[in-house]
Amino acid sequence: MRIKGMVWLSIPTDDYEAAARFFTQTLGLEVAVDQAGTVELAAENDDRIQLFGPGHRYFEFYRSRGARIVPLFVDNLDQARDELARGAEIAGDPEPDEAWTWLTFRATDGNIHSLGTRER
Repeated sequence: MRIKGMVWLSIPTDDYEAAARFFTQTLGLEVAVDQAGTVELAAENDDRIQLFGPGHRYFEFYRSRGARIVPLFVDNLDQARDELARGAEIAGDPEPDEAWTWLTFRATDGNIHSLGTRER
């Protein structure tokens, strides 16, 4: 496996409204996606930070695993999955949306991460 970059961070936050204001008003990130309980924010280079508030399924998913910040590393998911499974605990099946397919895992240090491939 060879990681090509880290392009997305997920942050499950107890104070969703305050976090969204901080990232948009103070840090100047642009809203790319705004849905119930989540907002995805874009930097100028299109790297993303996605906030999840209480009640959103990913807030619950990450917090139930003790995650505070979840990075998404980029690689070819199909090729890397078997190698990843040899040294990490896989947390479910790969999940797709319109932009990514990702797999969440717990590394040997106990932290939660994701490995993903951008959809074309």
